[in-house]
Amino acid sequence: MSVLCGIDPGLGGAIGFIDGNRQFIGVYDMPTLPTSTGRRQIDAAALADILRRHSPMFVLVERVGARPGEGAVGAFSFGHTFGCILGVLAALGLSHDLVQPAVWKRRAGIPAGADKDVSIATCKRVLPGSAPHLTRIRDDGRAEALLLAIQGRGDNP
Repeated sequence: MSVLCGIDPGLGGAIGFIDGNRQFIGVYDMPTLPTSTGRRQIDAAALADILRRHSPMFVLVERVGARPGEGAVGAFSFGHTFGCILGVLAALGLSHDLVQPAVWKRRAGIPAGADKDVSIATCKRVLPGSAPHLTRIRDDGRAEALLLAIQGRGDNP
């Protein structure tokens, strides 16, 4: 059975999986490790383990960049996370592509500037099996990863 994956980058992001019939398989918060400075960073080995466990045939990753008003340390951390994700995908030989946030959100029917709770509501509607995994306010990363996985199939939610 074909497995598709979506990744919402960032330390608060997630990795979501659906099957070729657009059924929920699983969703994981982005794995992180504490650093000596008290900050967190991506746990690339744990990410690789999650991806190996599900062996997706294709991964769609949100193309991210520096965010307005973000300081140098935050921007560097965000770029480090994004680079680690792409490095893990390359090391595992996984077919992947990047998509701009505005593009995938428009395709998913999420209006520009919508609150993150719209992503959660949209995901619960189009992927009902995900609802038990989207119960926290901060689960927008999980919802967005799953919505990206759906779009990795080549269709819209």
